[in-house]
Amino acid sequence: MMHAILLAVVVELFTSQGCSSCPPADALLRELRNDPNVIAIAYHVDYWDNLGWRDPFSAREWTQRQMEYVRTLKLPSAYTPQMVVDGTRQMVGSNAVAVRTAIGAAAREEKNSPPMRLTTENGSAVVVTNAPRAGLELLVIALNDQQTTKIERGENAGLTLANANIARKLVRVPNVAAGPHTYRVPIAGERLVAILQDPATLHIVSATNVK
Repeated sequence: MMHAILLAVVVELFTSQGCSSCPPADALLRELRNDPNVIAIAYHVDYWDNLGWRDPFSAREWTQRQMEYVRTLKLPSAYTPQMVVDGTRQMVGSNAVAVRTAIGAAAREEKNSPPMRLTTENGSAVVVTNAPRAGLELLVIALNDQQTTKIERGENAGLTLANANIARKLVRVPNVAAGPHTYRVPIAGERLVAILQDPATLHIVSATNVK
């Protein structure tokens, strides 16, 4: 059985192996995942797949996840590389100064939610949520630790790209009850992340992970 490490700030990167501007953001995410106060997640969107190279980690689900932020943050359109910090701040994912500034600001904000607990048991995630109010959404995400891909076509043709903390599966539990409640979620992966998020504002109230 694995036990959780509570981490303070969630950084979500929307990226693609077909995007020539994305490798610096991918490299920054690999740095950030070593920060004990950061949970780093890379979502590979699918709208680059018809432009020369099909990203093997892309999925329409990750594009839809990005579009949730586009609508809620009132952005003109989706783009890559984009980083979203704690669900409320967004910036170009390769802008290390802006990203680290946003992480610092998010880390200083008071968290009103007690910490969650996350363990794994028999191929499932077991999450104790401790939600400060009812109606929040629990997201449990399975990640691949690190993958290296030789790119044969598209904007990054000839490069070998390293990607880390790659989202591979997401399970949503809507309308989480207030207070300490245990949820068993059928999901497994090299890493698991649990996020408690306000479905209206997309503010991330609490997060934790297991390795």
